[in-house]
Amino acid sequence: MLLVDAYNVLHVTGVLPPELSGLEAPDLADLVAASRWGRHQAVLVCDGTRPKDVRAAERGHVRVSYAGGGVSADAAIERMLAESSHPRRITVVTNDRAVQRAARRRGAHVLGAEAFLRQLALDAAGAPRTRRAVARRDPGPLTDRQVDAWLRYFGIEP
Repeated sequence: MLLVDAYNVLHVTGVLPPELSGLEAPDLADLVAASRWGRHQAVLVCDGTRPKDVRAAERGHVRVSYAGGGVSADAAIERMLAESSHPRRITVVTNDRAVQRAARRRGAHVLGAEAFLRQLALDAAGAPRTRRAVARRDPGPLTDRQVDAWLRYFGIEP
């Protein structure tokens, strides 16, 4: 099983090629489903509740899950690890040190967000059909959340 700290992974920059950058959680689910991880059960855990402007996503064995109102993905992942009867079969993808420590304490494997994205990029490069499908998607206009993220990234006050 794969547990992914989704927003932690989505905020990593400089790893994915331009045609795969700017992903949202459902796009990440598509990429994971088409990768080496697609045959494994995978949960992409996001903070809080699903925004109204973001589509629900389940791709084969891969699903996007939201931690719930006022709950962080970190807390949800730690809870899932604590409740697992087979934590040694889990790989946790995160850069959060506290979540990494919790995963290791339970015997789970840990993979950093950059390494995980590199794997996804390599898999996408080896699967032209997937790369084209993701690259051709029409992202539409930026959401308010995306605009806020870009403003923060460039240090611009709204």
